[in-house]
Amino acid sequence: MENWTLGLHPLAAETDMGGAKTARRSWKRHKAIVDAAIACVARTGYTATTVEAVAAEAGAGKQTIYRWWPSKAALFVEVYGRLADRSILQPSAAPAPPAQSLEEALAALLSRLFDLYRTSPAGAILAGLIGEAAGDEEVRAAVQAGLVLGRGDIVRELVASHPDVKSRAIRPDIVNEVVIALVWKALILAPESLTDAGARAIAGTALSAAMPHA
Repeated sequence: MENWTLGLHPLAAETDMGGAKTARRSWKRHKAIVDAAIACVARTGYTATTVEAVAAEAGAGKQTIYRWWPSKAALFVEVYGRLADRSILQPSAAPAPPAQSLEEALAALLSRLFDLYRTSPAGAILAGLIGEAAGDEEVRAAVQAGLVLGRGDIVRELVASHPDVKSRAIRPDIVNEVVIALVWKALILAPESLTDAGARAIAGTALSAAMPHA
């Protein structure tokens, strides 16, 4: 299994073997490729972006890209992870209002995510990966390892740490699954719904689904 699926940095081996100077050069090339991938999607969209186009944009050889990422999907899973970094999705340093409900906290998280989709290629990349995953086992494995397993903990952690969870017997795992399903559905079928109002609607639906019903 490739290092990126295990959450390890693709340059870790080079750092150990080649010394600090080689690692710095490798990191610059690596960053140039990631930046080039973002620029290509912003300009032409995910589907039209090829590994060859990214290599040309970065001034790198195609084999350099394949040395670090086994496929276009693997590259863009990492690119999406860079754009949707936890530090961006986490709330600002200012403390949340003490009376903020779980639904409000979850809606705020989703609003930050949707803002990212509107202001960067992150949404286009995720939509492209989801579309390809439907018919390609390799892409599906990349999305499963790098996005579903690697990113879902943000929602679970938020829900599990909120005081409303115990009093309302809410299951964080169900909230997470419903949120992923609804966000991905909206991203593919109704991207115009990725608004603050849409965030509140998804948060309410997910929490309702995760509560016991008489």
